[in-house]
Amino acid sequence: MRRFRVVAARAAALLWVTATIACSATPAFAGQGGITSTDRRISVSGDVEVARGEVVTGPVATLDGSAFIRGTVTDYVVVGDGDLVVSGRVTRGVVVVHGDARISGRVRGDVVALTGRVTVTATGSVGGDVVSRRPPSIARGTVEGEVRRVDLRAIFTGIIIGFLAYLWLAVTLSTAILGLLFVWLLPRAADTAAAAGKRVGASIGWGASVGIVGPMLAVLVLVTVVGLPLGFTMLSALNVLAPLGYVTASLILGRVWVKGVTPRARIGAFFAGFGILRLVALIPGLGFLVWFLVCIYGIGAVSMAAWYGGHQVRPPPPSDDESAPLEPPPAEPPAPPSEPPPTEPAPSEPAPSEPAEPPITWRP
Repeated sequence: MRRFRVVAARAAALLWVTATIACSATPAFAGQGGITSTDRRISVSGDVEVARGEVVTGPVATLDGSAFIRGTVTDYVVVGDGDLVVSGRVTRGVVVVHGDARISGRVRGDVVALTGRVTVTATGSVGGDVVSRRPPSIARGTVEGEVRRVDLRAIFTGIIIGFLAYLWLAVTLSTAILGLLFVWLLPRAADTAAAAGKRVGASIGWGASVGIVGPMLAVLVLVTVVGLPLGFTMLSALNVLAPLGYVTASLILGRVWVKGVTPRARIGAFFAGFGILRLVALIPGLGFLVWFLVCIYGIGAVSMAAWYGGHQVRPPPPSDDESAPLEPPPAEPPAPPSEPPPTEPAPSEPAPSEPAEPPITWRP
């Protein structure tokens, strides 16, 4: 079955090449005495062939198949999965991703075989470098540049390290901006979440319920057609809660060293904890585990703060050092303002035999 598909693909490629030549290159053939010209040659499945006397003024590429260059190509030649044979002339470089390259003609640029071998015969010549994964076979005096081996492990390692560095930098900058906006624009919410995070066990429990059990329930809801909007909403909420939990955990960690309720103290506490967590994130393996646990812990603190903030909770009993009683003492009734306080009789008062003067009363 595979041979049949390969034969069919090659036949289709041959028909495509024939139709292209017949449609676009017939005037050039008639005007230049047997030399045809096309602008490019690209195939997804099947071999590509540039016949002798043919000039392709564009790139030649095949994704799954070999390329045979017997004429002239004035651009690059790229082969995905297959071999490359150049017995004609290529004015630029050639690249073979998975396969071998055999050069018996002229290539002015580089010749690269990422996973195969490069062979340059005595009749061939390369104006650039030769880069080969397997040990190349080069005739003396045929390569003007350098001959190097491809170290795929080093290449892939460099790509992975570069991607991880870019990812770390992007996450660090975006999370720092989010944390700065959180503690600057919502200071009361930040303080409430930091206070809720002091209950470590409860925060981890809330975070596990929201960050682990929540996605499981969302997947179960997605099974039903009616619950599709709710399930997608629940999963999308984690994209907001996870960074917010990381920011909250950074603030809680920074509160260990930086105290105070001023805006400067909040920002300093956040960046103190955030810097420590981002340095830990650089440790391979441990960084991802710490990131997961920190997000769960922060999500729990934010969830508790939001829950208790939206419900009336009885205030906790005062500590021993607080002298204020739970119930205020009953106030004494004030004396009536119209009657003065009783006074003792002065020793200079008249004798009881004389008539007493009427008492003085205060009129407001």
